[in-house]
Formats: sequence, structure tokens, C-alpha cells
Amino acid sequence: MPCNLMLHAGAAAVPRPALARVETPAPTPTWQPIPHNRFLQQVENTLKTTNLKIGSVAHSLSHGGQRYFGLMEVTSRITRQNASEDYCWVLGLRNSHDKTFPAGIVAGASVFVCDNLSFSGEVNLSRKHTRFILRDLPMLTERAVGLLLEKWHHQDRRIEAYKNTTLGEA
Repeated sequence: MPCNLMLHAGAAAVPRPALARVETPAPTPTWQPIPHNRFLQQVENTLKTTNLKIGSVAHSLSHGGQRYFGLMEVTSRITRQNASEDYCWVLGLRNSHDKTFPAGIVAGASVFVCDNLSFSGEVNLSRKHTRFILRDLPMLTERAVGLLLEKWHHQDRRIEAYKNTTLGEA
């Protein structure tokens, strides 16, 4: 199942290598932009350490590469108790070099990422591009993935209960 970014406000889908080619502006004493590729790599590294694997992905850039939007499907590398194959989780990412919005992660079974700046999910964390963003970025991604895992556990149990419930006629 492919990831579908909602792109209608000027963004274009790009392959992963295009992110590394985007030039990151120089920092100021109070503003520290992070490369789009570095942000994505941090998320990927966090997923690898938690036995989660990335399925379908979609990346896009707008405003001359100044804004990044991405989606990735996430599944487990290990069989979870009461796991359901009926759904997967999605991580949404965004980052800007033009000070439009903070670096952000949304996660859940229902995630919406659009280049019109709509950005929602069951888990929603963001971090402004201030002086210590590079220090805080690992914690931000670990927290988002941790919250996702917690919600995943509850979702598995709920779906299993739905499957084991017989509905009577009305």
C-alpha cells in the first residue's frame, strides 16, 4: 500500500536522494535549521532500534527545497502478541528551512500530511529550530516512536476484540 501525501499547494514528490541535495541555510545565534535528510535519518535510526521497519515511503519538497513533507508506513519486525495484519501505522514528517513551521512528527493509524501545512495524527510532536534542536532531536524522535508503540499495543487489543465479537441482528 503506497503512502499518499496530499500535494496541491506547490510541493512535488521527490526521491530520497533529493533530500541530501537540499542546501541548508547557515544558522544564526537563535535559529538552527536542520537538514531535511538528517531529520529523516534520525527518525529511521530510532525506528531501527525499536524493531520497527519502514514500508512504503513518500517524500516531497516545496518552495525551492525549503520545506519538506514525508510519510512512511511502519510495521513491526517481530510478531506482536495479538498483532493485526489489517492495518499499519504511519509516521508523518515535516521540516522547514524558511522558518514557516518547526520540525515535526505525527504518528498513528490516521495521519494527514499536506503541503498546505495541515499536519495531524494521534501522536503529534514538534521542535522549533532553536539553538539546541540538534541535541533534542534524538529525544523528540524517541518520544514519538515510544508513544506510537504504546498506542499500537492498545490498537492491537481493540482490533482483536472487535474480531472476536459477534454482532446480532437488529
